[in-house]
Amino acid sequence: MYEQWLEAEKKWIGEYCSRVKKRVIGRVVPAVLIIAALLFGILAAVEGEKPSEIAGQAAGGMILGAIVCAIYLMFLLPGLSPKRYAKKIAKTVGRLGINAGEMEQLGREFLEAEADASRTISFEMSGPKSKKTPARFVKSEHYAMLEGGYPYAIIVRLADVERIVSSQESKSATTRSGNVSTTYQFTLYTIGFYRRDREQRGLSEEDLPDEAMGFFDRGIRDRAMELLEK
Repeated sequence: MYEQWLEAEKKWIGEYCSRVKKRVIGRVVPAVLIIAALLFGILAAVEGEKPSEIAGQAAGGMILGAIVCAIYLMFLLPGLSPKRYAKKIAKTVGRLGINAGEMEQLGREFLEAEADASRTISFEMSGPKSKKTPARFVKSEHYAMLEGGYPYAIIVRLADVERIVSSQESKSATTRSGNVSTTYQFTLYTIGFYRRDREQRGLSEEDLPDEAMGFFDRGIRDRAMELLEK
């Protein structure tokens, strides 16, 4: 069941990866080629070049644009591999320290929960640099998961948790456009998970939670808390 769940996760994020690839290859790449060709052709015309030379310059611009696009795709496409996302989830599961039988149980529970709209909250990441990536919060019988943000997946085994606290934090983010940097403020709505063994590990209630999930939308965070409290 665990492997079936990972396959389902690949299919889920794969739909998003496919949309991005189609948009980049079908729209962005042609637009870059056309703009590069026009730019070089216009520059040649302004310099008074002959029509044949203008055409040659435009062709050169298109070739340069193709090189730029190839380099861009070389970095972009590997990051849009569903297998890459599945590996991130598998690493998150590995950090739980559960055995093979528990992994099978986890896979079965999440398969069931993700097929149940009452236990899954699907949404798009809308915060800084999120690029509208798909995300969801899933609550199964023994686990809770937030996937789609950074880190890509957060999974909590609820049996380890003594206390769950909702909070919010004021954050700042900086975006850059050309040589201009813009810093703006936003609120991150969080759910903090405090494990039962904090005292044995030398942690107090004043220390940060053992695990935290962040949401840009308070309504989504509150819905996730409602699922956790059931």
